Amino acid sequence: MQPPFPINSLASLLRADPHRENLARRRQTALWQHQKPDAWPIVFNAPLTTDQENIPVPNFHDAFYNQELMLCSQFRAACAIVNARADGVPSIRVNFGTGVCLSCLGLEQEIFPDKMPWLRQHLTRDQIARLTPDDIKNQGTFSRGLEFMRCFRQIMGDSLPIYCMDTQGPFDLAHLIMGDDLFYELHEDPAFVHHLMEIALALGIKTHTWMKEIIGEPLAAHHHTGILYAENMGIRICEDTTTLLSPKDIREFAIPCTQRLAQHFGGAWVHYCGRNDHLTRAICELPEIRAINFGHIPGHEHDHPFEQDMALIHESGKVYFGRWPRRPDESGRDYLRRLHSWAAKGSLFPSGNEAVGPHDFPDVFTARDFWYSL
Repeated sequence: MQPPFPINSLASLLRADPHRENLARRRQTALWQHQKPDAWPIVFNAPLTTDQENIPVPNFHDAFYNQELMLCSQFRAACAIVNARADGVPSIRVNFGTGVCLSCLGLEQEIFPDKMPWLRQHLTRDQIARLTPDDIKNQGTFSRGLEFMRCFRQIMGDSLPIYCMDTQGPFDLAHLIMGDDLFYELHEDPAFVHHLMEIALALGIKTHTWMKEIIGEPLAAHHHTGILYAENMGIRICEDTTTLLSPKDIREFAIPCTQRLAQHFGGAWVHYCGRNDHLTRAICELPEIRAINFGHIPGHEHDHPFEQDMALIHESGKVYFGRWPRRPDESGRDYLRRLHSWAAKGSLFPSGNEAVGPHDFPDVFTARDFWYSL
């Protein structure tokens, strides 16, 4: 079958500036290690060039089954980071959804054209009770994802790093394995849940190790999200399901395995959607966690109190990584000033595109330069 696009020409369309990327790497490395960089880093996206706009935009279904289309969809996002000439370090991944690791236990996701894959299969209680770490196999969609990663690396060479597929954290993986019945077991059979958590932890360790072997990435360093680069942490951990737990269950079932996963990979950063202040405090207490990121849910963008959460993150010696929503009637300049007040304390690595609008800055480059002038 003919490729949908001259795929080997992608690297020439990246328009990367090695000096600029090395500067971004140095700034991020300094930030994660609590050193002062020459300028506090920020991420922007910039518009694509005409040639880059011609790169195909596949739907989720087509990209899932075609590695060249998957590469095209990921490459477009990397171009937007490169074009901004700010402090994001571009990278790409195989985007197979949050349930990709579960294929290592024989569970497969449903695939859709208009939304991300979703896992509806689960194991029964009896099946889980019989599981051991030896039952985790490199198979199914996960194995195919590794082949996609090999293909990406072969095509892109050293021009664009590849980062790990979506992996989730131990409690999220436990929820994916068992489904909502897990919440009953928390109180009916805690010993069973601890067994399940050990399986989920082993799943996280094995799958990340297999992926890092493919991309040649050290255990304790990584690229992620298309913009992050770190030399003192090797993994992102998601705690979306953990936000539904009580403080007691957070500390008994989730946090110990999260800490062990982070330790195995020399440190981690944590993401979750939804507000749970008990979880935030528990995460901030872990010395292995370098950064935290909240998913700001549409319609609830301001549920996280900015000053309160940033004060906790700063006092805990962590960094907030990612987007903060702009306040109503806040100018782009005031928005960037508000973010910079925390970035200058070494506690925030933000995305600045919310500041760019018709009444704020003419383009991302003007906004970027304003940030550096603060």
